[in-house]
Amino acid sequence: MRGGLAVDVLRPEHDAALLGFGIGFTDVVKRASGNAAALDASDFATWAPRLLQKLRRSAPRVACFHGLTAYRPFLALALRVDGRGPALGPQPEVVGTTRLFVVPNPSPANAHFTLADQISWYDRLAEFLAGSESGPAPARR
Repeated sequence: MRGGLAVDVLRPEHDAALLGFGIGFTDVVKRASGNAAALDASDFATWAPRLLQKLRRSAPRVACFHGLTAYRPFLALALRVDGRGPALGPQPEVVGTTRLFVVPNPSPANAHFTLADQISWYDRLAEFLAGSESGPAPARR
């Protein structure tokens, strides 16, 4: 992806261009907060269904969630999947034709993941995206 954008480092200004590569990054709740602990269940109850609609409308090949803290309520509230503890990486659920992937949250509050770890997860995302071009998609939601 960095090569396709002709940059060595991806920055926030590249977010919109990533959709052209089939990737949509999301944080679920579109409200400023210091960290995930500042969000409550009502935030996710409001924003998770909106994100689901947005994913159905924009249909990126892959939606990348930053952190399990964001993905868990999306899984429960938007996709109505209970009892499954998601892990980092590709998820079995899809939204229409959009595959779902979770990377560690790059927040300083998640400092046990190093920069090298974070880069490794984005490289896995790129590999997953490349593999999703030819592979079958799981059941739709």
